[in-house]
Amino acid sequence: MKNSRIIDLLLGIAFVVIGIMAVNRPATTLGFLVFFFGVLAIVRGITAIVGLGAMTSQSSRGFRIVLGVFDIIIGVMFLSNMIRGALFLGVMFAVWFLMESIGHLFLTARFNQSKGFMKIIILLFDILCMILAVMLLFNPIIATLTLPKLVGFSAISFGFVLIIHGFSHQE
Repeated sequence: MKNSRIIDLLLGIAFVVIGIMAVNRPATTLGFLVFFFGVLAIVRGITAIVGLGAMTSQSSRGFRIVLGVFDIIIGVMFLSNMIRGALFLGVMFAVWFLMESIGHLFLTARFNQSKGFMKIIILLFDILCMILAVMLLFNPIIATLTLPKLVGFSAISFGFVLIIHGFSHQE
């Protein structure tokens, strides 16, 4: 298991370095994210259309063709205009954040383990996250500019978790 610890350590260091670069160079990070999601959408669209042989019903084929073409159009839009792609990515991020906040709010409300003061604190943070998500929706430029920092800090956090795991003595 020594090899997996070394791999965790190396991956952790790589994630920390990439995270620091993302935080220090937000414009480059945003450009990379737009390019990455554009290429990903095109590849997904092509694979959806090419993978038609696996589908047996006509309605499924038509649906996959429509989704595949839609993915390709989205990918081309991302790659042809990086600024619009970045704004669209910011809106997608805000919508995702809002959906996660709403889902987490309902999950926390049904969670019986936390009672009293702690449950109220958790619910308040869930509501705060939902309010922030709505604010991001109304200002997609802020959402877009926040995205590289969020990706960077997430990568740094994940890197530290991997480094700690690499140094841990548990098998």
